[in-house]
Amino acid sequence: MSLDQRKERFMSRVALPADRHVLIRERLLRDGRVLAAELAILFGVSEDSVRRDLRELAAAGVCQRVYGGAISMTTTPVNIAARSAVNVERKEMLARAAALLVRPGQLVFLDASSTNLAVARALPRDLGLTVATNAPAIAAALIEREDVRVLVIGGQLDHAVGGTLGAGALQELQRMRPDLCFLGICSIDVEAGIGSVGAEDAAFKRALVAGCGSIVAVVTTEKLGTAAPYFIAPLAEIAQMVVAVDADEEQLGRMRQAGVEVIVTEA
Repeated sequence: MSLDQRKERFMSRVALPADRHVLIRERLLRDGRVLAAELAILFGVSEDSVRRDLRELAAAGVCQRVYGGAISMTTTPVNIAARSAVNVERKEMLARAAALLVRPGQLVFLDASSTNLAVARALPRDLGLTVATNAPAIAAALIEREDVRVLVIGGQLDHAVGGTLGAGALQELQRMRPDLCFLGICSIDVEAGIGSVGAEDAAFKRALVAGCGSIVAVVTTEKLGTAAPYFIAPLAEIAQMVVAVDADEEQLGRMRQAGVEVIVTEA
């Protein structure tokens, strides 16, 4: 089969929206992001047709539309115990870099997150820290740290999140003004902002962002350039972001342009 024949066969396949949707899903899975202009050229259709495809996929929860295209949606997480067993060395590396941001005498909030559990274990000693958390696992990790005062937020435990949420937790949180917060996130993108897969979790995190002096995100690479169903805050609310050395430099450049201090750890 000649090149022209192969091209003609391909173009006939993607003439139908259902076929284009399959290919767009594959690209989102592979790259995390698609551009409408590039897809229009690839499929030999108008950008309006591609934008319609993206609207339909967004309505189905596959992606979130952003300027010029779309980004993939994060998947629903498994429970925190299972997440803590994934990418252990990577999270420990990120945690060591993140822990260096803590200053003596601070009230530090560690939001429920498997990465923040690693941050708790990496906290420097004898800084006179007070650590508040809504995660029993994080509190337990600090139980033998007599140099750290630990405050545990009460409320109903969400087993998937690994932290307490709901009205009771929010009321306790609103009585605090932490100097520094390590925010647990499900997704982060320049245009889509910071997201969570749960409504109550997102509400708790919005209160954290509103009440804390400075917000740090310790981000594993797969969360960069993705979206989640529930919005927490725009990217500008993040003061510092700690990422691994293999993070996509183009995405990091866009985040720096948005005003975020990006800290890249060494392997």
